[in-house]
Amino acid sequence: MKSAFQRAVRSSMLVLAVLGVALVSSLLTGGRLEYTRNWQLKGLWMALGTFVIQTALFTRWGTGFVSEALVPVVYIVTLSVLVAFLVTNRRVLGVPILLAGLMLNMLVISANAGRMPASVVALAAAGRVEEADLLRLRGAVANCVLMSDSTRLNLLGDNIVIRLGGPTGSAYSVGDLVALAGEAVVVFGVLRAKPAGHQSEERV
Repeated sequence: MKSAFQRAVRSSMLVLAVLGVALVSSLLTGGRLEYTRNWQLKGLWMALGTFVIQTALFTRWGTGFVSEALVPVVYIVTLSVLVAFLVTNRRVLGVPILLAGLMLNMLVISANAGRMPASVVALAAAGRVEEADLLRLRGAVANCVLMSDSTRLNLLGDNIVIRLGGPTGSAYSVGDLVALAGEAVVVFGVLRAKPAGHQSEERV
């Protein structure tokens, strides 16, 4: 079984590719790197804390501190904190889209006792055969539960196959892709956060 780090890298390839395109697109259409100094998020500690907890939660290191029964509970709590962070920053370009994607994921996760239904067929088709076999064997792994007739809102689960060539790829949910679109818009807008009064000075 590959390490959690290796699996995370494979799953993040699409995210990195999309955000890279958003970054380059912003630069090519007038965005400037220095504008990032003017871009601020309120309560950034909430997002960073959520990232750290979730990263630890779904690795062998994290499972040593949290019982398997509590993993879904902690997962939903961290997602709720992330929702609060996004609501706080809802006026930032792209954040409403990101929030919509997160809410779609929370809907299906909450309907399935704190885990995301994942299709083993989609996982295997995306090149994640080991994860698919493990999920089929155990029924629930990390934040995922085996998608079946007994799981709810399967259309919103991890069943969209995206591969970037070779074994790299994953199964994504509708919420994942909506959130990714929001992240791309956020990155695009970061390089366009002009300081207050900048436009008026240019017109003088």
